[in-house]
Amino acid sequence: MRRIPFFSNADRRALLLLEWLLILAVVGLSLRNWMRPSPEADGLVADSTGVSARRTTGKSSPKKYVYAEAEQTVETFPFDPNTADSTTLLRLGLAPWQVKAIYRYRARHGRYHEPEDFKRLPGMTGELWERLGPCVRIAERFRYLKPEPAALPTVHRDTVAAHLVQRDTVQYPVKFPEPTQVDINAADTNLLKKIPGIGSYRARKIVEYRQRLGGFVRAEQIMEACEMPDEVLEWVQVAPTPVPRMALNRLSIQRLMRHPYITFYQARDIVEYRNKHGLLQGEADLLLLPSFTPEQVERLRDYITFE
Repeated sequence: MRRIPFFSNADRRALLLLEWLLILAVVGLSLRNWMRPSPEADGLVADSTGVSARRTTGKSSPKKYVYAEAEQTVETFPFDPNTADSTTLLRLGLAPWQVKAIYRYRARHGRYHEPEDFKRLPGMTGELWERLGPCVRIAERFRYLKPEPAALPTVHRDTVAAHLVQRDTVQYPVKFPEPTQVDINAADTNLLKKIPGIGSYRARKIVEYRQRLGGFVRAEQIMEACEMPDEVLEWVQVAPTPVPRMALNRLSIQRLMRHPYITFYQARDIVEYRNKHGLLQGEADLLLLPSFTPEQVERLRDYITFE
């Protein structure tokens, strides 16, 4: 190191340290290889696959041994999953983890009450159920009790006829005969229920929608109340009756939103237009709003005013 004039003292010390580290590494590797026992010294000889090894004695050549495993036989016989033990379940060809699942089911749900309950066993395949399904036997003490059918009372035919005459017309109203036209702006729920295709639920929805709308101006609007058959339109009509109109220039967003034909965004656009440009003068101003289409303005025409 002293013969290298262009290295400083610090560089020489660093190179010297590096040399010693290399020497120690070489010596350590040599000692490790020297102290490692060889397979021949310990009598371990690897087989032809290089995976397994066994101890040999003397100069005898290594021998290979093959151990035969007993093949598990799968049996099929009647069993009750509520009382079968693990040995019985394993004989049926179920996996150990399935046997554990059966024990967990017993602990959580009590018992299998129907053969179909055993069908929900995890890992149950169609092939396995085809073999085990007919063998499932549920003891009577584990089955649900079925109520005995009550004896029907003997009713005289005169009593039946009298019952039909005194029928509850409120809960089971008699339908209108053809042809009948009902004014849907004046009919209440009892009258609407007499229309074929309209029951209590639909009659209530029609009345609620009529109140929110302010009144029907066309018979087709009844189909907007709820889902109902098209044949209902043959039984309804709308008498020419004026409906209340909304003042678009005076109502708030909350009040405008109550009408079925105005959404929140449309009500917001109306109020913002009034704040920026003043009062709406007509349908032309309404069409300037981005949330309105000509079809929507046409539908609103009978329910709005620009006063």
